[in-house]
Amino acid sequence: MASAGDYAERLARHARYVNAPYVRFLERLGLDLDIVRAEGAAVTDASGRRYVDCIAGYGNLNVGHNDPRVIGAAVAELTSSHPYNLPFLSDAESRLAERLAVVAPGDAECSLIVSSGSEAVDSALKLARLATGKAGVIAAHGAWHGFTVGALSVSEPAMRRGFDPLLPGVAHVPYGDATAVAEAIDGQTGAVLIEPIQAESGAVVPPDGYLRELAATCEEHGVVFVLDEIKTGIGKTGRLFDCEHEGVTPDVLLCGKSLGGGAMPIGALVARRPLFAKVGLSFPMSASSAAGNAPACAAALATLDVVRSDDLCGRAATSGALILETLRELAAEATPLVTGASGRGLLLALHTDSLRTATEIVRACIRRGVLVANAFCDRTRILVEPPLCIADDDVETVRSALRESVREVARAA
Repeated sequence: MASAGDYAERLARHARYVNAPYVRFLERLGLDLDIVRAEGAAVTDASGRRYVDCIAGYGNLNVGHNDPRVIGAAVAELTSSHPYNLPFLSDAESRLAERLAVVAPGDAECSLIVSSGSEAVDSALKLARLATGKAGVIAAHGAWHGFTVGALSVSEPAMRRGFDPLLPGVAHVPYGDATAVAEAIDGQTGAVLIEPIQAESGAVVPPDGYLRELAATCEEHGVVFVLDEIKTGIGKTGRLFDCEHEGVTPDVLLCGKSLGGGAMPIGALVARRPLFAKVGLSFPMSASSAAGNAPACAAALATLDVVRSDDLCGRAATSGALILETLRELAAEATPLVTGASGRGLLLALHTDSLRTATEIVRACIRRGVLVANAFCDRTRILVEPPLCIADDDVETVRSALRESVREVARAA
């Protein structure tokens, strides 16, 4: 086991050569932990202290840390002597595409496998241009779609300062307002790109029927309807994909993050077959060199197996309902410091009155052995998103830590 001195050296090296602001951020929150073991929904530090992980790799770990079935599938491919990636065709990639055609809603059945969620977003923007001949995109305020230039262009404008000018022709409208989307569509609009729940603005759930209205509007105007399920998909909200709650089939479905089971980076675009009519060699070849590699696809196939066999969708719904109940109780009890609660399944958020309040609650939870973090786009909100495999005892630990932490901060206010 590494010593405390070794870990201090690691932090210093990371600060010097990788990302000093991030190291300072972890230190301020108390997340600068020397984690030596990660399994299921928990991590353990060098002192032997166990933490319930409700950050879960910022949404990468729906099946938990180091699931042996997922790791085993990736390792088997790595040691098989099969070709790793292009130009050779991968059996694992075609099997994953076939599986996605089966599990995706409706008639979305043609896949492009890439290496990240941001790549999937950029690919969707390109596909919409190819299919419609139009470059305009409607996105939502409060959205977060990723760090590449295309994904950043359709994300919350306040989060992209310093990188303008980005893609032209992107219009942002209020989230949850289907009428605003319809009114923004013009002759240059090729796509509407929306998250079914805005995770990084604090698990914001839109009004019932929102996705159905968007789907109908896009069909009426011949616009490509893209749903970004990179954060909400793979069981997070109690269904394999969140759009299933409304029975909606988008033209293009995006997934990533937890699709790789926390073991391998991967993203995917799953679209209706007619959209691929204009896709030629140039479109798939624009993906990265590692896109569709066999180990990542094998990990994704194993992840989908684990989600089904362990009923992780059902567990997300049940565990999430209990934690959301606690968050709502705290919103009623700790007004005005706590202003609300939101989310679905195990994508949940506690809303507070300020960044300071949120940060103090985060620190208090970490001291109690529960890891949480501020939402990226609205740091006054605290995301609670543990792996879907979280045990019942750990659910109660999370609920208790949240109650005690909020009450501690409220007493000190």
